[in-house]
Amino acid sequence: MNWAKQRAQLIATIKSKKGKIKRIIAKAAKENETPDEEAEEEIEVLEEEIVILETNLERIEEILEDILDAADEAAEVIVENDEEIEELLMEDEDPDEEEEKGSRRRRRRSSEKNYVSVKPNHAKKGIAFAQFAKAKAISILNQRKGNYVNPLEIAKSQGMDPRVIKALKKAVVLDTSNSSSLVVQNTMADEFVSLLRAQTVVDKIAEGMRSAPFNTTVAGLATGSTAAWVGEGEKKPATNPTFLDIEIKHHKLAGIVVMTEELLRLATPSADKMMLDDLVEASVALIDTTFLDDLPQTANRPAGILNGAPKVVATGITVDTYGADLAALRRQFISNGLSLSGAHYIMSETRASDLGELRDALGNPYYRGMDAPLGEKTLGGLPVIESETSADVIALVKPSEIYLADDGEVQIDYSDQATIDMGASTLVNLFQENKIAIRAERYITWAKRRVAAAAYIDYSLIP
Repeated sequence: MNWAKQRAQLIATIKSKKGKIKRIIAKAAKENETPDEEAEEEIEVLEEEIVILETNLERIEEILEDILDAADEAAEVIVENDEEIEELLMEDEDPDEEEEKGSRRRRRRSSEKNYVSVKPNHAKKGIAFAQFAKAKAISILNQRKGNYVNPLEIAKSQGMDPRVIKALKKAVVLDTSNSSSLVVQNTMADEFVSLLRAQTVVDKIAEGMRSAPFNTTVAGLATGSTAAWVGEGEKKPATNPTFLDIEIKHHKLAGIVVMTEELLRLATPSADKMMLDDLVEASVALIDTTFLDDLPQTANRPAGILNGAPKVVATGITVDTYGADLAALRRQFISNGLSLSGAHYIMSETRASDLGELRDALGNPYYRGMDAPLGEKTLGGLPVIESETSADVIALVKPSEIYLADDGEVQIDYSDQATIDMGASTLVNLFQENKIAIRAERYITWAKRRVAAAAYIDYSLIP
């Protein structure tokens, strides 16, 4: 459907009918008369037709505006140069008529142009989410200083991504006619979440994990059942699997970024990217640290996958000791009824690099696959995920034995009145230091289906 061509045709038709009315009136005026009954009827019919055409024109312009706002890539909507249309457009040019046409709602493009160009002005992935948060944060700062400025005006003044402007424009009233702003906001949030998923350990193995809803209790397996071949007339073995209840809570992760007011107000791409990077980094670090620790589940956080997991105490960091400890880890894993199929190793980049540097007597890599680039390493045929948050641990994890609840939602909150604990006994009073905290909350949690869904080697005692 060529909407731009239809728009041009409607404009030309409206112009032609208005011109016809003028000619009828002009003809009567030339004879010092008013239009007769027949002419008056013709004028009324033309005016009714013009009203219908203008209504349709407004509808098509709304469609074109939505296309322009939603486009992600450069595109052109071509309007063919029709000689007949061109003649009608040029017929009876009138400044008053042009002014009337320009006053109609959303009339932004000249009828003489033969194309509508959509520029690729969307920001890089995730930047729109940071800009959306930034516009609202600046608005809150201004409001508390008694100088409220609508987030929409802030977004426009800083030249933010068109999707941000559209979302803020329609944020006040939402109904069936403008619910597309919800889609825009969801798209921006999805971009932010996708950046997180590209970096966290959880999300790198999420494809193999079992999906579960929030706030539910599911049955897990603590110990397996037994089976045996039975001869005729002999006793059948009694199976006695042990089950446990696994509670999938509604946990949320909050990444907080503290920024100076000056940096927040800075309307530059580098400032937006810095804010996005800080939000992503804070969230990634907390997700990975929680996922790979050995702490139990609480009302506020999920249990780490190493909580209650079988542990192998490391005996050293030489070729031989690495080999012996890894063999012990695999035996521990398999003895709990878990197959290595689909399992992943998780270790720090530092340890992965050390394993990759080990050589045999001929100078060949001792652990083939560990000298591959980041994200492509394998150990004993199993994929290796590298994260510095694993610290002094090499973990062997079975993703299919872990439940994951993640609805992809992200919420943004702001404060310039709080005191923030920055770690290492450092407290930052936002009001005193003229700073603002921006908090991005993602709803995500996980729980092991079996206690032995992970096993690990502990290197914390190795100097």
